Amino acid sequence: MKTRYAAILNLVEEENKLLPLTRRRPVASLPIACRYRLIDFPFSSLFNAKVRSASLFISGSGRSLYDHMRSGTSWGLDNVSGGGVFTHSQVRLKSETIQEDGYRDYYEDHEIFINKANSKYVLLIGSNILANVEMDSLLKFHLDEKADITVAYKKIVRNAVKKDTIFSTYDFEKNDGNEIIGVTPLVDLPYDPAPIAFGLNILVAKTSIFLEYLEQLKEEHKIVSVENVLKKAIEHSDIKVKGYEYTGYLKPIEDIPSYYEANMDMLIENNFNALFYRESPVLTKSKNSAPTYYGKGSNVTNSLLANDSEIYGTVENSLISRRNLVLKNAKINHSIVLQDCFIDEGVHLNYVILDKRVYVEKGATLEGTEGNPLVIPKGARVLSSGEIVEGRFK
Repeated sequence: MKTRYAAILNLVEEENKLLPLTRRRPVASLPIACRYRLIDFPFSSLFNAKVRSASLFISGSGRSLYDHMRSGTSWGLDNVSGGGVFTHSQVRLKSETIQEDGYRDYYEDHEIFINKANSKYVLLIGSNILANVEMDSLLKFHLDEKADITVAYKKIVRNAVKKDTIFSTYDFEKNDGNEIIGVTPLVDLPYDPAPIAFGLNILVAKTSIFLEYLEQLKEEHKIVSVENVLKKAIEHSDIKVKGYEYTGYLKPIEDIPSYYEANMDMLIENNFNALFYRESPVLTKSKNSAPTYYGKGSNVTNSLLANDSEIYGTVENSLISRRNLVLKNAKINHSIVLQDCFIDEGVHLNYVILDKRVYVEKGATLEGTEGNPLVIPKGARVLSSGEIVEGRFK
């Protein structure tokens, strides 16, 4: 059976600036808005465009990602007729042990997936940009323009992203408003309010063209990424490369401050609606459990809470994920609490990110800043003195 589109999710993304949150999970597994993960957004875009075949290439361990997506049922990727989700983990570790002839399995895994999918077009997508792209609109644009390759971008200003950002802007042909002729790293541009075409790490290409560039990347031992494929295409004057403009909510996830900002953005109604209430719904793994309980004396304002928690203290301007216990006289402000945390009486959190399964003892005070939130690693115990002891609490 021939599928029209086969999707490759390139999850070999920069993780060091997101430590310790990425110590045991890929960037794609990072929680967003209490009950979602970054991977939900590209998966949902594929689902809404009826793409039923996807292959994931993960830089390190994929355990947390596998636990979240399982067979891909929530996004229609468990189709037995020509569909499915295929995973490849520890890509970074394998690439570090590269032999003289190159790490060929990495490229061959791409090639095998594409050939077995028997697709007419290949989609290449990253996960480190929070956006809700209507993939069917992008694909329609690609077909209408009779393009060989199409990439997505959003018009923003240069100083809307980090000075040392890893992302790039696209350069357009002056006589054709959507034909791309170049890629420029944003770090090479002045940090000012000048407009740019920020690349969204999304590309669609004819399968034959993608396989040709895949072979070239293999010969040069380069990673399979949107930017590398795009640069190959631009080198050939006979290849028509088009840019599709995205106009919705966007936030690059590059480091701890940008991850914190993305979550805090969800407390602003316009941002939340722009991300979640577009024509394309965002899907995630279903978890049926009791609604959050608000005890007598609790006080919650301007916050987002998932289900199955118990709140007896004060929560302001914060995001609380599933299965958390916040006891009386605890105060949480401008903070993110991931699931299964225990916050004892009299605890004060301000500009803090608690990873999963953190125990904060009675009376402890933790404080970061808006531009540099304090991150408590997964499974840590925070003593009443404020000392942080790593290791799963009991």
